[in-house]
Amino acid sequence: MLRGKKRNSRVGPALRLGPAAAAVVVRAALAAVAGLAVIAAVVAVPALAAQQEPSTTARQQALTGRVAHSPRWAHLAAGFDYSCGIRTDGTLWCWGSIGNISQDLPGQITTPAPGGWASITGGQDHVCATRTDGTLWCWGDNAQGQLGIGSHTGQNLPQQVTTPAREGWASVTAGAFHTCAIRAGGTLWCWGWNQNGQLGPGNRTVQDVPEQVVAPARGGWASVTAGFDFTCAIRTDHTLRCWGEDQPGQVTTPAPGGWASVTAGDDHTCATRTDGTLWCWGDNYWGQLGNGNHTDQSLPQQVTTPARGGWASVKAGGFHTCATRIDGSLWCWGDNDQGQLGIGNLTSQDLPRQVTTPARGGWASVTAGEYHTCATRTDGTLWCWGRNENGQLGNGNHTDQDLPRQVTCRQAVTASPPARSSAQATSGQPILRPATTMAAPRV
Repeated sequence: MLRGKKRNSRVGPALRLGPAAAAVVVRAALAAVAGLAVIAAVVAVPALAAQQEPSTTARQQALTGRVAHSPRWAHLAAGFDYSCGIRTDGTLWCWGSIGNISQDLPGQITTPAPGGWASITGGQDHVCATRTDGTLWCWGDNAQGQLGIGSHTGQNLPQQVTTPAREGWASVTAGAFHTCAIRAGGTLWCWGWNQNGQLGPGNRTVQDVPEQVVAPARGGWASVTAGFDFTCAIRTDHTLRCWGEDQPGQVTTPAPGGWASVTAGDDHTCATRTDGTLWCWGDNYWGQLGNGNHTDQSLPQQVTTPARGGWASVKAGGFHTCATRIDGSLWCWGDNDQGQLGIGNLTSQDLPRQVTTPARGGWASVTAGEYHTCATRTDGTLWCWGRNENGQLGNGNHTDQDLPRQVTCRQAVTASPPARSSAQATSGQPILRPATTMAAPRV
């Protein structure tokens, strides 16, 4: 995630097809139906299935190389200008600008295998995901060692994290330039940028392989979240601890225990308690704490709109927050100048506002990127809104949206996305980005 209030001007153009290229693509897709394999490096190229006599709309889709359908989505992640999602069949898809994917429609990640993905998390420019076999894979920017693979070289393809072991990973979270993960035995490991002690090992040394967090104990960790330069984690006794820049250690307001979930934005944190209440603290410049003012808070403050209890889940974006309630409603607040609150305007809000498109209820989960938001509904459909400069909304264009738009998984039948330059591949600099436009860690 990016520190600061100023918008970044990075542009990652989506891949487009001209008429001649489209005709070639259609012929290639039809050949795939006949049994010829079409291979893509990272983004799987789906074949266009033979169907009945196409309508005008279908013929237009064939010419553009796009096919529309609505799969069911299970898990989501959003970074600076990209989104990723795992479908109920265990396949993983990403769109926007991350790694060597730069497109405005979902593209499948097929390394190390097309299916078998279990969970996904997004940092500013890197992605990590666990698989059903307990392995952990990371890719993207690696300038601070945030991929955990023992080097600082950016990676277009998922790379396996093998320290302390190849298997046994349970969950993972990505901050701006660091990553933390919990293993099946309840141990917590962090790696990457560490200038403010966000890795938790008691020093400020950058780590390019996972290092165990041993305080207050080696085991007993239940969940973890990573912000810009801090980390928070809940232990199995429902206590909450935070470390890194301006962090308190153990969070004891309103009580030491009773914490259920926690999420970190750039500079703010929100957490739910076992009684269904929601509490937020930290930076409040945009009203992202949801307490009706813009005053920073060093201690958790309760979110009481629309009610004190009844909160089911919460997700902090760069400078905005979204949360679901047990009645299936979705509420967002904070920065909104890119439409990331999904309320039909660009006015920032310091109190929760309900997202009512396509309906007031029926929301299942939500994830928040720097300036965009995505959420699933109980029918498994996926909806995204907010900033769309690099196609991170996945709807086939680059137009910002202030209301939720459904991701129909129209798949772009394209050639392989542009690869990194040789200089980027060896320097450890952010991939697919001019080095001068990447938000670097503060020094």
